[in-house]
Amino acid sequence: MFLLVLDYESDSERKRIDYAIERWKDTLKIIKPKGTMIIVDGKQNRIDEFVKDLCSRLEKSEEKVTVYEINKNTLEIEKNVKKINYQTTEKREFIEKFMDYLMSKLSASYEYKSKIGKVYKLYTKKGQATLEISLQDKEDKTNIVIAIDGYGEVVDFISEKINNEMRTFLGERK
Repeated sequence: MFLLVLDYESDSERKRIDYAIERWKDTLKIIKPKGTMIIVDGKQNRIDEFVKDLCSRLEKSEEKVTVYEINKNTLEIEKNVKKINYQTTEKREFIEKFMDYLMSKLSASYEYKSKIGKVYKLYTKKGQATLEISLQDKEDKTNIVIAIDGYGEVVDFISEKINNEMRTFLGERK
């Protein structure tokens, strides 16, 4: 049994957590407790005193207070990263406009300008991904490098969508 502490910064993040719980509730036994959860670290006798103090303040405390002993578990989940490269003879300005259009079409939101390009955040039913787009001029060509990172299926899902759009845009067919 594991206790997951999920910190979120917005209501939309909370909703994405709820959606994930719904998707997994038939596969895993997931309990989403009501009330307040706290993590207490200290000496056992002091924790026992604290729990007694809490129980003395609640009606039917035997039904309302559950204590689990937990150990912090460091997960080793690796972020998936994929780079997609394209080359075209189109002008950089034209490519920039198309990339803005593509990000808009994918509902990606602009985050910031990095040292090498623009960074976008994208949310899908498969998860969230970060995209970094850089354009480099090489002689009479423009190199387009799109780096996608995220967890799970989202990286392949997004890279396939981008690849389809880029092939159509660049005039290549499978």
